[in-house]
Amino acid sequence: MINSYDIIVIGAGHAGVEAALAAARLGKKTAIFTIYLDSISMMSCNPAIGGPGKSHLISEVDILGGEIGKHTDKYNIQLKYLNSTKGVAARVTRAQADKYWYRVKMKEVLENTENLEVIQEVIDEILVKNGKIVGVKSSLGIEYKSKAVVLATGTFLKGRVVIGDIKYNSGRQGEQSSEKLSDSLIKNGIKIERFQTATPPRIDKRTIDFEKVTELKGEDNPVYFSIFTKKEHNLNIPTWLTYTTKETIKVTNELLKFSPIVTGMIDTKGPRHCPSIDRKVLNFPEKENHQVFLEQESVETNEIYVNGMTTSMPPFAQEKMLKTLPGLENVKIMRYGYGIEYDYIPPFQLYPNYENKIVKNLFLAGQINGTSGYEEAAAQGFMAGVNAVRKIENKEPIIIRRDEGYIGVLTDDLINKELLEPYRVLPSRAEYRLILRQDNSFIRMLEKSKEIGILKKEQIEHFEELKEAINVEINRLKNLKVYPGLENNLVLEGMGEKPIKKAITAAELLKRNRFSYNDLKYFVDIREYPKKVIEQVEIEIKYEDFIEREEKQIKRFKKLENVKIPKNFNYSNVNGLSNIAVDALNKTKPFSVGQASRISGVSPGDIAIILSHIK
Repeated sequence: MINSYDIIVIGAGHAGVEAALAAARLGKKTAIFTIYLDSISMMSCNPAIGGPGKSHLISEVDILGGEIGKHTDKYNIQLKYLNSTKGVAARVTRAQADKYWYRVKMKEVLENTENLEVIQEVIDEILVKNGKIVGVKSSLGIEYKSKAVVLATGTFLKGRVVIGDIKYNSGRQGEQSSEKLSDSLIKNGIKIERFQTATPPRIDKRTIDFEKVTELKGEDNPVYFSIFTKKEHNLNIPTWLTYTTKETIKVTNELLKFSPIVTGMIDTKGPRHCPSIDRKVLNFPEKENHQVFLEQESVETNEIYVNGMTTSMPPFAQEKMLKTLPGLENVKIMRYGYGIEYDYIPPFQLYPNYENKIVKNLFLAGQINGTSGYEEAAAQGFMAGVNAVRKIENKEPIIIRRDEGYIGVLTDDLINKELLEPYRVLPSRAEYRLILRQDNSFIRMLEKSKEIGILKKEQIEHFEELKEAINVEINRLKNLKVYPGLENNLVLEGMGEKPIKKAITAAELLKRNRFSYNDLKYFVDIREYPKKVIEQVEIEIKYEDFIEREEKQIKRFKKLENVKIPKNFNYSNVNGLSNIAVDALNKTKPFSVGQASRISGVSPGDIAIILSHIK
C-alpha cells in the first residue's frame, strides 16, 4: 500500500479543516489526519463565532473560498448584528453556533469533498530530508509521503489538563494528547514554547431559575457571515444574562488558595482578553457585578456554557461559586471547567505565507502559532492550505497585506510582534478600520479570490458586476444635480432637513446623516440595485472624506513596504542600531523596511538608520 499525497494536514479543528478543503478544492490529493474522527471541527470552548475583528476574518475567508462562514450560517442557534447604531467600521455579526450540528455536518462536508481523505491516526513524526518535509509517520508506524504538510494541532501537543491540584495528559478534557510530535519538531530545529487557556463549566439547563435571569434574543433575519447565504429565516434560541454578586466575589476570594494560578500548578501565560473568574477577582477586587452569559450549546442538548466563569479551580469550588449567581442557586454541573497547557511554535519562525523558515514545505496554522479563536484558526488554515498548494506548484504565494484585510493584520502581527499571550484579532490592531469593513469584504478580497481560484467563474463574474454597479452609481450621483426650488425645499423641510440654497449633487444630499439612498427618489431618479450595492453606495459616499484620509495613510504605508531589504542583509554590520533591534531583525529577517518598522524592539530611529544604509 502506497500512502502518498500532495498535501497532508495534521489536525481537524477549524484551521485543519479550512486547510484541507482549500487544498482539495484546488485539485490536490489531500489527506487530513485527526486523533478522533468524531471531534472534527469540535468547538472546545464557547461555540460562538464572530464579533469585532473576528467577523471580518470570516467574511474575508468566505469570499476567498473558505467554509466557516457558510457553515455557521447554516448551523447556529442564534445570530446577532452588533453595533448597528455605531460607525460602519464597528458593525459585526456574532453567532451562537450549534456545537453538535456544526461538528457533525462539517465531518460530512469533508467526507464528501473530492480529492480529500479523512484518516483517524496520531502523527508522531515529521519526515525531513535535506531540510525539506517529505511526509509524516504515525503512532502505528505507518509512513505517509507528501509534497507539503500543514500542522494544525490546536492544544494537543503535549496537552496537559488542569483541574484544581490534578494535572493529566490530554489534548482536550477526555481526549488523547499528542506526546511525540513536539519532540520531532524540536529535533528538526524548531523552537517550541508553552501557552495555556481555560474554559468554564457547563451546567444543566433544567436547573436554572429563568425568572432570575434576563433573556437575550437574536434576530430572525440577521446579517449573515457569508455573502452566499440565502436564508429567509434564522433559528432564534435565546441566551440569558446574569451577574456575579458581592457573595460571588467573597466566595471566590475564600477559594483562591485552591486556584492553580495561585498554587503554581499553572505557570504559563494565558489570554488576558478572556480572563478566568480567578483572574478577575485577583486583578479587579473592587468590581462585583461581572456579566455572565448562559449560552445553550446545541438544540440537541441541555448543556449551557457559562460564559464569564472560566476557571480551573477544583470541582467543589466551581460549584460553590456558581451557586452565588442569581438563577443558579440550585445549579447542576454537567462538565467542570478546566485549564489546559500546550506546546506552540512562536510565529517569528514563519514566512508570511505560513511556511516554516526552518523546514521547507512545512506550513503551520491555528493555535500552534500561538493564536486563540476559531476565526483566527480558520483564516490561518485557509491561507496555509492555499499557499501549500502554490508552493508545490512553484507559484508565488498569496500574501494579504495589513492594509488589505484583517487576515493581513493577523499574519503581519504574528510574524513581527512578540507574543506575550495567545493572540486574538481586535479592531484596535487594524490601522485602516474604515476601509477594512466586514460589509465590503467581497470587494476587498475579489482580486485575491480570482488569483486563488476556488470560487466558480460565475460567482466571480457576479461580484465583478456588483463592484461595477457600485462604481457606476457613485459616479452618477456625484454628477447628478439637485436644484433649489419650492418643491424640493418643501420636501426637505417635511423630512426635517435644511433646505438647499444652491444646486448641489445627489451625492452631497446623500451625505446628510439621516439621508438614505431611497430618500433620493424625491429629488432624482434612483435605480433598482441589489441590497449590497445600495449599502456600499451609501457608505462610500457618506464616509468619503474619512476613507480618502485612510487611503492617503495607506499610500505612505506602501512606500516603506516597497523598500525591499536584501535577503542576506546583516544587521550586525550596521552602525548605530540598538542591540535589541539587531537581535529582533536577525531573528525575523524582514522582507521590507515597512515590515521591519513593525517588529517589536525596532524603533523609528533604527528604521532611519536602515533606510540610510540601504540607500
